[in-house]
Amino acid sequence: MAYNRLIMLIQNVILSDESYTHDNWVYKDVFVGFSRLYYIIDGIAFYEEKGRKYLLKKGHIYLTPVKKAFTLYEDPQNKLLHTYAHIITTPAVNTFTEIEVRPDTPLYDAVILWRKYARSKDKVLIKNVLSFVLSCLEKECAQENIVAKQVKDHIDGQAELSLDMRALSTALGYSREHMTRSFLTAYGTTPKQYFNLQRMNAALEKLMAGCKIGQIAEELHYASLYSFSKAFKNHFGLSPANYLRTLKTEERNGLH
Repeated sequence: MAYNRLIMLIQNVILSDESYTHDNWVYKDVFVGFSRLYYIIDGIAFYEEKGRKYLLKKGHIYLTPVKKAFTLYEDPQNKLLHTYAHIITTPAVNTFTEIEVRPDTPLYDAVILWRKYARSKDKVLIKNVLSFVLSCLEKECAQENIVAKQVKDHIDGQAELSLDMRALSTALGYSREHMTRSFLTAYGTTPKQYFNLQRMNAALEKLMAGCKIGQIAEELHYASLYSFSKAFKNHFGLSPANYLRTLKTEERNGLH
């Protein structure tokens, strides 16, 4: 999930409530012009969009985009209890957003206020409360983005490609779970997956530059030549030796 700043105003609150879902709570390939704002209290549910599935987790808040087909359903054996609102915003929400609502944060206070007034018939009051929730959500997203960038800068700035999430957690002052979640929200991948991609790119550059396979494995901190060759094959489809042979054959045949 790529992160986009929200910075939005609420045009209209269509619905706001807190309850368990109705029977057969399933929406298949729904396409709507409003956003769904959910705070998960208990139960199990899933949101699917463009082939990706997200578990709606307890203690998290979610904001769904408009005019994108999605599927939403729960586990009927573990019904979803949630605070929810259907809202129309300016600008319209264009990305699926997930943030943990951590205690002792403005977002936590905003959610508590929302839960208190979720069923209010005072349209102005509930609009103001939800505007407060969105403003706190936007600030949390911005903070998550800062954490993600710090992790990315660390990985990109490594002279020798190695990743120790425990040491990075100590250095940056964030938990490993928080760093991973922030990175996934900002870049759509985990720090480990991103690191492995960078390491494979570095391995390919070294291989093309004529470095020995054993030397590459050592410089990139693989446990063994075998583990490096296996990782390379999983990523590129060929072992390092076969990849080189294929390139040389293509060069001889004038394909490069």
